[in-house]
Amino acid sequence: MTSLRASLAAGLMAGLIALTPVPAAALTTDEAEVLTEQVVEEILGFAKSERTLDEKIIAFRNAMDRYADMPSIARFALGITWREATDAQKEAYTVAFGDYLAQKYGQQFERFNNHEIEVTGALDIGRRGIVVNSELIRTGETPVIVEWQFSDRSGEALLVDIVVEGLSLLQTERQEIASKLDARGGNLDRLIADLPTVNSR
Repeated sequence: MTSLRASLAAGLMAGLIALTPVPAAALTTDEAEVLTEQVVEEILGFAKSERTLDEKIIAFRNAMDRYADMPSIARFALGITWREATDAQKEAYTVAFGDYLAQKYGQQFERFNNHEIEVTGALDIGRRGIVVNSELIRTGETPVIVEWQFSDRSGEALLVDIVVEGLSLLQTERQEIASKLDARGGNLDRLIADLPTVNSR
């Protein structure tokens, strides 16, 4: 189930290419639902497209930079080591982390054929943003609960987390990066060098 949840989160992130950034002050729960529905429509088309896998990964990487709060996501994933890094390391790590995510999750797009996603509502959670609830419908199986969290802390409404059946993409990647950093003796430069290719096929 963990693999399924991770791949679902990946495909959902890919759908960001459908979004148009919205000024933070303008985002309401209704508008967040509309944004999510746009993402869902793009996900289904993207997963079934005839693009090559490499083309999908490139498109996904560009989309993350444009529509997800990648600096915040990367910083959270690195944890306390972020505070100890130099400015040059922070910049290089953020780029490498984005490449790592695109490779890791972009390789799982083919799992999203024959799925439907239904938006079921949204909740304003104050300073933490807005969470949009949805269900992934799979024929003959129990629906999968998917939550999308948008935040406006960067000055515009951006996606900061996807939670699939209680599994947070943010928390999952924080654990993964900690494990990879530990395997390299805590050497951040080694992690930065390895991240873009760690998921290579």
